Amino acid sequence: MNFQVNFFRNPGTKLLALAIACVTWYFLTGERRERISERSYRIPLSIVNIPAGTLIVSPLPDAVDVRLRGAFTPLRQLEPSKLEAVVDLADAEPGEKRYTLEPGDINVPRDVEVIAISPAEIRVVLDAVAEKTVPIIPDITGQPAPGSRVEEVSVEPRQARLLGPAKTLTRLVQIKTDPVSVETRDAPFSVSTTLSSQAPGVRVREGQLVTVRVRIRSIPVPTPSPTEHPRRK
Repeated sequence: MNFQVNFFRNPGTKLLALAIACVTWYFLTGERRERISERSYRIPLSIVNIPAGTLIVSPLPDAVDVRLRGAFTPLRQLEPSKLEAVVDLADAEPGEKRYTLEPGDINVPRDVEVIAISPAEIRVVLDAVAEKTVPIIPDITGQPAPGSRVEEVSVEPRQARLLGPAKTLTRLVQIKTDPVSVETRDAPFSVSTTLSSQAPGVRVREGQLVTVRVRIRSIPVPTPSPTEHPRRK
């Protein structure tokens, strides 16, 4: 009897609570009722925690392709510009290492599944950072004007201090300037230019701007010898 009395007491409040529960259940389970979709994205690759005193000397892709799966609404609401694949180099040492990209390396919402990543593996080569001082060699191109010749070429400063991968710097014995043309020149001149390093990862720390001085002089015209007249008999 008491149960019946309590059951029918405050019917309006109980109906409102039931309605709220139904609405809450509807929204919470709405995602499960949506159709499951898949989408592909091309997202940037980020390398983090590069150890101090090292740098990456291997080529890396700018982006990776991922295939995502989830309910239609979460996938539609994804902002591709905010997605990225992350490779963590914490505790890495100089040398070559291959990192497998896992779904956990892609920063997607918890209700979205990563089902494919391409490439699935990233090759990373680390080298120690080193410094080296090498001579600067002027790169002279072209031919001076007819009747002239290049007599001397000098550069100031004479040396450059380079910063880059230790193994690459070991092989470098000099660095050239950008090309300086002497084409049709017939007089001394000087020009300011920069250094040209073709070695990947190497940059000039000191001596990037140089002055090249070229001394050009005329080629002396040989004096013709006097013609000897034959002796008369």
